Amino acid sequence: MPVASAPPKRRARSTHAARAFDAGVLDFAPRLRAFIRRRVRNHTVADDLVQETLLKVYRSRDSLRDGTRLEAWLYQIARGTIIDHYRRQRPQQDLPAALASDAPDELTGLRTAVAASVKRLLSELPPAYREPVRLAELEGLPLARIALRLDLSLTAVKSRVRRGRAMLKKRLQDCCRFEFDRLGKVIDWERRNPRCCD
Repeated sequence: MPVASAPPKRRARSTHAARAFDAGVLDFAPRLRAFIRRRVRNHTVADDLVQETLLKVYRSRDSLRDGTRLEAWLYQIARGTIIDHYRRQRPQQDLPAALASDAPDELTGLRTAVAASVKRLLSELPPAYREPVRLAELEGLPLARIALRLDLSLTAVKSRVRRGRAMLKKRLQDCCRFEFDRLGKVIDWERRNPRCCD
């Protein structure tokens, strides 16, 4: 009995998705190698871990539900591979400090440092954007209440908060490169400019 194959449209879609996945992984591979090499001293072992990570990525590609989160997913698999490597080496010893950043205290410290940088960068925003963003982000006020407090229309407040956030994001990304977990929380960062993200 002949085996039924997928309809041509479904095959074309899955082929396109597979090519996009392959291209995304290949584009990301150099950053993945750098990520692993920063955490493993021996470059030969690091290259082996990169290969192991890529194998895991391709074996579990069906578990990636959101293609836009490919980078975070790859970091998550790489971090797990590195942790597995250290556990295989010394199962009774603690993980190196570079990997212990998953510990709540270090993550809290990292997020506190990022928050301090955001406050400093916030103070550098133009005055028209500074106060609406400060009230929305640091005080957690609803936009309608900000509009009343600043005697602005709700539309103006929405626009200023949106533009101010975009300015902050740009300035932060100019200073540092961030890695996020699947929930969008900062899990690691790398300084691009020595005067930023301190």
